[in-house]
Amino acid sequence: MTIYTTILVAFLFLSSSILLLFRLRSLLGLAPLYMLLGAAQCLLAFSSSNLNFELWGKHTLFPESMLVFPTVLFTVLLIYITEGVKRSRAIIIGVFVFNFLLLVWFGITYRNESFLGVIAAHSSKAFFILDYKNFITNTILLLFESVLLIIVYQFLIYKIKKNYFFLILFIALASVLVFDAFVFNILLKYDTPDFRTSLTGHLIGGTLTALVFSIVLYSYIKYIGVENKNRGFSANQNRDVFSILKYSAKNKTLKVEKVPVGKKTESQLESTLNTISDGFIALDTHWCYTFVNKKAGDFFGKTPSQLLGKHIWTEFPQGVGLAFYEVCNKAIETQKTQRLEEYVEPFDKWYENRIYPSKEGVAIYFKDITEQKKAELALRESENQLRTLLESEPVCIKQLSDKAELISINPLGLEMIEADSIEEVKGKSVLKLIVPAHHENFKKLLSDVFKGNTEHLVFEIKGLKGTKRWLETHAVPLKDNKGTIISLLGVTRDITSRKKVADQLIKNEKLFRHLSSNVPVGIFQTDKVGSCNYVNEEWVKYAGIPSIEAMGFGWSKVIHPEDKERTLQEWQQAVRDGKEFVSEYRFQKENNQVTWLSVKAVGTYDAQNNLYGYIGMALDITEQKQAEKLLKENKAYLKNIINNIGDPLFVKDEHSRLLLVNDVFCDIFNLKREAVIGKTLAENVSPEEREVFLRIDKKVLSTGIENVNEETLTLKGKEKQIISTKKTRFIDESGNKFLIGIIRDVTTRKKVETELENYRTKLEELVKIRTEEVNLKNEELQRMNKLFVGRELKMKELKTIIKEMQLKNED
Repeated sequence: MTIYTTILVAFLFLSSSILLLFRLRSLLGLAPLYMLLGAAQCLLAFSSSNLNFELWGKHTLFPESMLVFPTVLFTVLLIYITEGVKRSRAIIIGVFVFNFLLLVWFGITYRNESFLGVIAAHSSKAFFILDYKNFITNTILLLFESVLLIIVYQFLIYKIKKNYFFLILFIALASVLVFDAFVFNILLKYDTPDFRTSLTGHLIGGTLTALVFSIVLYSYIKYIGVENKNRGFSANQNRDVFSILKYSAKNKTLKVEKVPVGKKTESQLESTLNTISDGFIALDTHWCYTFVNKKAGDFFGKTPSQLLGKHIWTEFPQGVGLAFYEVCNKAIETQKTQRLEEYVEPFDKWYENRIYPSKEGVAIYFKDITEQKKAELALRESENQLRTLLESEPVCIKQLSDKAELISINPLGLEMIEADSIEEVKGKSVLKLIVPAHHENFKKLLSDVFKGNTEHLVFEIKGLKGTKRWLETHAVPLKDNKGTIISLLGVTRDITSRKKVADQLIKNEKLFRHLSSNVPVGIFQTDKVGSCNYVNEEWVKYAGIPSIEAMGFGWSKVIHPEDKERTLQEWQQAVRDGKEFVSEYRFQKENNQVTWLSVKAVGTYDAQNNLYGYIGMALDITEQKQAEKLLKENKAYLKNIINNIGDPLFVKDEHSRLLLVNDVFCDIFNLKREAVIGKTLAENVSPEEREVFLRIDKKVLSTGIENVNEETLTLKGKEKQIISTKKTRFIDESGNKFLIGIIRDVTTRKKVETELENYRTKLEELVKIRTEEVNLKNEELQRMNKLFVGRELKMKELKTIIKEMQLKNED
């Protein structure tokens, strides 16, 4: 195990042991912790400056500066933060007394051993060796630096924010340990050769130790050691920076964090306070609990005994700086009773607090007013909503007495009657504003409402500034809790625009009927359920029935039997959905004459955008239908012709998109017509073939010159084909250009031609070979012939010679 591992293990052992014993203080007391610190002091006494090790081979570190000495400071700071001034002062004094006793014990044991001759004076074999100068210096420094540590810590508490609690701990420990390094080495090592090495080692060791102990202490306080996070930080904010030094006769009896309180002698009063349904606590002048009733304990989640003697801001540091904290301090300063209603977020409750100050402290009485507060808030919210509704509602809302006197009216109502303020019209009769022709009707409405009826009235008024308006009002009786009618509550709308529109609609209706009677198309009107209430003369001509017979749903009887069911379903669906009706159907007259109609009906709406009927137009499209029928027949005829052509045929637009193809064309590409129309099929062929046919398409469309071209056609899954394509241009009446093409598969012909060409070539080669062979034979025959001729000549010569010889012999 290396020296670094040993130091780390020692760190963990000492800090965890201290924290464990401190954690168990409620069971074991603080005596075990003091014993552990005593053992640490013994270790410090046994060790000396000669016990050291090298860091990185150039810095000498001393275990007592890194471990034993800072452990005491660590414990003092822990006690101060969590237990307060009194406990921390006790432990500092206890360590100092222990060191003094250790010094006396050493002197006694050392003298006894020397007297008995066990060791020689200053022999290294002594049972217990103590460097007096070093030990006394360390003891004095420990006392001074413990006090200094608390002062530095408390000063930082006031200066640095709560969020930097770890930084506070580190700075406090590091500054004291750095101070210790300088003082210790200046006092004991200044004139020695190893002064610089010793000082550097103490500075490094002190800084590292401060970091480790700060992490341990911060983790314990924040996550383990207290019930409320950062409790120590908040509690210590109320202590004086030099509180560790202030110990006068007056302060001897003060217990700021924990004041043990005996039971109250007034048992009857205590019993009464414990039985009330509200919380009650009493605090002394140092903010420590002297009495807590059961209800208050329930509220805090603790028993009263757990709070007695405790410092309120130590137990509940989250309250520091809040309204309750400020009010309590104000009560103490002014010695006047304070009252506060406050929402406590952790408990999600509202509390009413009454703080009664006295020279002995404060008594605080609080009760749960959550339900009351919720009711108040709900009422306030309801009132705000009602007020907002009345002020923002786009109608006049008013109250009238039984004499038509105005009790209240919202801002929009004031605008309607052209009043600048409610005071201008409040308490005055509204009959002065109503046009005289409507007085009797309004008085009747008023009388009926105060009899308990709900009434409705449309009337005209003249505003204070002379503007006339038509109003529509709905009035109901407004009753009190006993059911007595106390006023008329009216909701009134300005319908001036709607009235004008309605009047205009009447005029428009008359004009519409006059105009529609002379237009050359059928016009009809229905109500909102589709019942006919008007048809013009042209519609009568189409239907062949009088207009009176068309009213209601009589118009449906002239619909052609084949179209009737469909048309009525479409009409009823349009009426149900409130949508426009668009359809084509036939009228059949009594003489069986058929008229095709294109019909469209749209909804008609009033000023409030309410549907009140339909108006429609019927157009005679008989000739169009006949033309469509003929065109359809022609298309079928043309399609039949095209599909019976044996060669593939196609028609393209200016962008080479296919518009028409026959069945043979689809067979070539093995595609259905739906997959061909609108496509160029460029992606179905190779790039080389695509470039050729698109180029030719463009050329023919631009020049109009017919093109016949033989080209290859390679399709996936098929053998390469050779086709002959003839392309021509066609321009219609609108100037649109079309490409018409016919494809002929010449693959077989090309194969035959190729085979014939190959056969002719082979035949020529064979003839050539035969000719060469004949020529060779002729040449050989000629040589043989020449040979035979020569022999004959020679035979003739020989015969001649023989004959001559015979003749000679005969002679």
